[in-house]
Amino acid sequence: MKIADFKVVTTINVQWGEMDAYRHVNNVSYVRWGETARIDYFIKIGLINSNPEKSGYAPILGFQSVKYIAPLEYPDTIQIGTRIEEIREDRIIFRSYHFSEKQDRLAAIMVHEVIIIDPVKGSKVLMPNYLTEKIKALEGPSNPFLNKDL
Repeated sequence: MKIADFKVVTTINVQWGEMDAYRHVNNVSYVRWGETARIDYFIKIGLINSNPEKSGYAPILGFQSVKYIAPLEYPDTIQIGTRIEEIREDRIIFRSYHFSEKQDRLAAIMVHEVIIIDPVKGSKVLMPNYLTEKIKALEGPSNPFLNKDL
């Protein structure tokens, strides 16, 4: 797997202040970077806008986890490739792959479960068909997880 395999890529420059006393990037930074990558994906499919109440749909994070593979440190540039790995009736499952340019390797993998809500009612809704179609159009046939009918 390489960064060129992803349709949505986020570039993050590691900051000195993101390191902890052990001189590696603190775990909370990965979560913040994952949020940035997730938002970049939402922008690509048109899910983020300035008026979610008018659109009728808004994403909220229901679950996330991080698998740490290699410690990162300043200076470095992280390329985060994000893709959808599953679409369920009521949520989208993302994975974000954090690649270190300095180490030339995968440094972490994040899982994000995003629930779609009605922002006016504040309640969960079923996955809108138009979002499923936008995801399939963006990801295309190169995504092995979306080659089946959703």
